[in-house]
Amino acid sequence: MGFLDTLKEVMTNKPVNLREPKFIKEFNENNNQLKDLEELLKVAPEDTKKEIEKDRKLLSYGLLGEKNVAYELKNSHMPILILHDLYLKYNDLIAQIDFVVIAQRFILVIECKNMVGDIEITSSGDFIRYFKTTNGKAYKKEGMYSPIVQNERHVELIRDILKNEGYFKNTDFGLVQHAVTVANPKAVINSKYAKKELKNHIIKHEQLINKMKQLQEANKDGHWFTEETMYNLADSLMKYNETYTIDYKKKYDISVVSNDEDNETNMEKEEIISLEEKIEDADKNNIQESECLEESKIYKELKEYRLKKSREEKVKPYFLYNNQELEAIIEVKPKTIDELKSIKGFGNVKCEKYGVDIIEIVKINL
Repeated sequence: MGFLDTLKEVMTNKPVNLREPKFIKEFNENNNQLKDLEELLKVAPEDTKKEIEKDRKLLSYGLLGEKNVAYELKNSHMPILILHDLYLKYNDLIAQIDFVVIAQRFILVIECKNMVGDIEITSSGDFIRYFKTTNGKAYKKEGMYSPIVQNERHVELIRDILKNEGYFKNTDFGLVQHAVTVANPKAVINSKYAKKELKNHIIKHEQLINKMKQLQEANKDGHWFTEETMYNLADSLMKYNETYTIDYKKKYDISVVSNDEDNETNMEKEEIISLEEKIEDADKNNIQESECLEESKIYKELKEYRLKKSREEKVKPYFLYNNQELEAIIEVKPKTIDELKSIKGFGNVKCEKYGVDIIEIVKINL
């Protein structure tokens, strides 16, 4: 970023090119873990299905809550960067974080809870959930692990990462704030006896935009990030992000997930050996095809376009699309925006910004 751009940021109190919310790591409704659970339900023993269905519902509720929060962030009309579903590993510490919002004057770590029932927060900070009948009579109550404590641990990890990356001093730690969003509009939160500092961190998802505006205003005279630094902060967090998967077959001790169990277990050894040889040959062919792919005209043009746009937007090239997504474009050869959306990693935002150009590159190379 040049001197004039930085000067403009100071004078306008806004990032230069970033006008609207931008997802660096997008929310995706097509959750693979949910698909795995749904597939297991088809083949699991009857005595296991109840447990799987419980996990499926919990995951569905959680995704619905995150969808509500993602909607609020997308419609905030604030120049912010958003990272969804981070699984950070740093110094033997692990944190699974629903959302991180990077703004010019704050970083907000969001824990999304799609809570069911009435929630009471006591003066000592305990969370108690009440289950009620349709007549409003409580028939069950249970303690909950405090989402505030969980969120505070996430904040500490992010502060440590950014300090290690050279962006933070101890005096900057106040820039990283946290909030627990209650994404279920029917949930009732009774925080009458909760301490003030705790109340400030529990909000309904529809209050999220106001919360971010308050944080922006509260730090208007303090330390702030240039737009370039905002992207660098996002890039630094992504360095420590890993893919998290649950082996549901192992969890539920399901060794067979096919209705053709008898056919599979009776496969002849010669057929298995033949199959392994075919896989080995396919791997060799894939390597050769990959080498040829990198020499193709469409590959070079898509890569050049990615580099050009990334320089214009001052972002890393893989923020537009990574090499795996690039190869998927070549394989699918999308002719419409809808076909481009069918490729994993291409949501509404990417397709709106780059879709027409990508389709045009594909078209001239058919």
